[in-house]
Amino acid sequence: MSNFSIPLHILVIGTGGTIAGLKTVSGRGYQAGQVPISTLLTQINSKFPLKNMQLSNIDSCDLSEPLLSELGIQVRTGLADPDVIGIVITHGTDTMEETATFLEFVCGGSARNFGKKVVLTGAMLPSDHREADGPQNLSNAIEFAGKRDGQSGIWAVMGSEPIPGLALVKGHSSQTNAFFGEALPNDWVQVSNDLPIPLDNQWPWVEIITSHVGARPETITFLKNHGVQGIVLAGTGAGTVHENLAPALEQFMKAGGAVVRASRIGRGYIGGSLANGRLAKALSAGYLNPAKARIALQLALFASTQSGANPLSWQDYFARIVGLPEFR
Repeated sequence: MSNFSIPLHILVIGTGGTIAGLKTVSGRGYQAGQVPISTLLTQINSKFPLKNMQLSNIDSCDLSEPLLSELGIQVRTGLADPDVIGIVITHGTDTMEETATFLEFVCGGSARNFGKKVVLTGAMLPSDHREADGPQNLSNAIEFAGKRDGQSGIWAVMGSEPIPGLALVKGHSSQTNAFFGEALPNDWVQVSNDLPIPLDNQWPWVEIITSHVGARPETITFLKNHGVQGIVLAGTGAGTVHENLAPALEQFMKAGGAVVRASRIGRGYIGGSLANGRLAKALSAGYLNPAKARIALQLALFASTQSGANPLSWQDYFARIVGLPEFR
């Protein structure tokens, strides 16, 4: 398949994952990220001209922040190219939610402004499995990306139904129908101005801490003393926090650290305050699960460090991109 002189095409970016995986010699498992995107495209038929780019070929559990940055730059370039009618990204399922969140916040506005779709897809079974789901998912993603139906923005196609990127959730570890869309409110505010993309070592250091039975604060103290800039709390229930963790997180915020409350449940809305008053100054993650909230917090922290006529705090950026009812 030639990549030269292709007018009005869909750009397909390969990053690896199970969709590009091959079974091991023993047959007891598989190795992700082995088959190039050019080969995967020979397995499908498309009515749209295609151009492919191999950005990486990794197991998505090893996804790095610099690779996210590179992907964001390539997507922005593709969106601005008048010959590109849509973009499809093959991706591992382990971290697809995080990539979809990242792309929403750094490319979603551009995608809607250009009237184009960016569609993530992948597979739960390797490419040489007798029931491989990758070819159909890839075919469906390309078909959806090429439709001029007004549904521009960041999407995922895993199965037959497209899912808005920010709503994407992996809800099962092994079933082929592992993904579903979180129910977001109809009045969710989609920010039209994309956030800046951190490059390489510019990504703020943000970690996820889980609240659980017998939780101990030493980890938070360690992170605070070693320069962590933000913490996402994967809280119990509606983002509640163990009494042992709350004082350490309060001290972290007093020292200038950013704290966001999410829930380890991974579904549902996290409100702005707790009935017992703990972590009153922490922002809620809204509908974002801990992994998504971490990406959002990193981008908000980075955006707050960029010079501008009216610089905003990280709280302002986070509240806007997550759709919180009030800015701080």
